[in-house]
Amino acid sequence: MSGATIPSPSFPLFKVEDRDGWQKVSSTRLFDNPHISVDRVECLTPHRHEKPVPWLVVQRKAAVALAPMTADGLFVLISQERVPVQQTLWEFPAGQIDVPVTEITPSIVVDTALRELHEETGYALEAGGTLEPLGWFLPSQGFTDEHVYLFQAKPVCVVSRPEPDGSEHISDVRLVSAEELRRMIAANEITNALTLALFARMAAKGTI
Repeated sequence: MSGATIPSPSFPLFKVEDRDGWQKVSSTRLFDNPHISVDRVECLTPHRHEKPVPWLVVQRKAAVALAPMTADGLFVLISQERVPVQQTLWEFPAGQIDVPVTEITPSIVVDTALRELHEETGYALEAGGTLEPLGWFLPSQGFTDEHVYLFQAKPVCVVSRPEPDGSEHISDVRLVSAEELRRMIAANEITNALTLALFARMAAKGTI
């Protein structure tokens, strides 16, 4: 990966903050553990500024997801077991950023993306490859502030076997064309938000 071209750490970061008519007037922590926390918040909103709106907000680490592409234009998917839904899903590689949200920098986001690419797929950027930022998306904005930074990585090549962490089980790594990826999405064979979001962002930008 030493020859990879890493984007300048200047892309914008997602923030939850008081602005544009939003104001958090109170926040009470109801539950906390290393993975999630739950807060009861009250907010004044742009169209409800007379009385604070109460809400339960699940706090979760920010994350990254990336669409790796080989030199011949094939996308790298992984088959990962997902305990909450008791299914094994085809996904693009992704992972959480293991620092508090307030300490995240663009360079930390990029380092996390490259590490997850290597650990989950066994692939890495080729010398001269690029990691293109594609913004972020909100997986479930009605109850959590979780946000996922999106990237397209190309070209990538195999450098090792996948090395997922102890909580993960990745059973297969698969190369698919853009046409096959599109077919899998249309047939509901790909159902996870991060892969759908990456496909939508690449399609909107005309790169797929």
